[in-house]
Amino acid sequence: MSSSADRARNRIELLVPNLTPHGAVAPLGHDACHGPMTSEHIVIVLGVGPGLGLSIARTFASRGYTVAILSRSKARLDAIRTAVANVRSHWPERRIGTAIYNASIRVRSGFMDLDGEKVKQSVDGSITGGFAFAQAALESMLEHGRGGSLIFTGATSSIRGRENFAAFAAAKSGLRAMCQSMAKEFGPRNIHVAHVIVDGLIESQQALDFFGMPKGSRFPDGGVLYPPQMAKTWLFLAQQHPGSWTHELDLRPAKEHF
Repeated sequence: MSSSADRARNRIELLVPNLTPHGAVAPLGHDACHGPMTSEHIVIVLGVGPGLGLSIARTFASRGYTVAILSRSKARLDAIRTAVANVRSHWPERRIGTAIYNASIRVRSGFMDLDGEKVKQSVDGSITGGFAFAQAALESMLEHGRGGSLIFTGATSSIRGRENFAAFAAAKSGLRAMCQSMAKEFGPRNIHVAHVIVDGLIESQQALDFFGMPKGSRFPDGGVLYPPQMAKTWLFLAQQHPGSWTHELDLRPAKEHF
């Protein structure tokens, strides 16, 4: 926890004159990601299915970043730490600059039907896994000292409840609170921590099949979230300058219905 002395020091540092002019502001979307330079910058995405996670990975790869993808099955403490260590050893000349946690276990059940195991599954998928992932990524970022971004995919359940979502909402609320605390602790150390509230249905083949949509069709515009469009938000957050960081963002379709 920051002390009054720490807060006073931060205020004093803000008043130290800097005679160097601000650099040119690049057009939107043209900034490099915060942290190591592009050629040395590793982007780790944990939670890569055929939808959002894959779109995020492709978006960063299209900008020339080295992208490491970890499956949702890696959402265990020991497996996560080992996986991140393997990424670092595979590219020893590069540094982790952006780490994205996109995993969760969606437990949907009536409150009276929940048991300890179902609650634990949800907590493990969001809080426990997110905690291990953040520690492993932060270890690398603090070691190389060039800054970076930690971005967590959250859910609207973290800020408002709904029937049959008690376990999922509790876990996502915990993840959100963890992000807020990390942002306070590591922001002064040049590490951007952001939480993205995803509010609405994400378009996928599974969702199309569930609603009985005809083969080859898609949902109407504005009704659901489209992964390739969504992925640009994660890139935008990773590109932000330390003088204007977004710590939480609410992403939803025009006709959200949750």
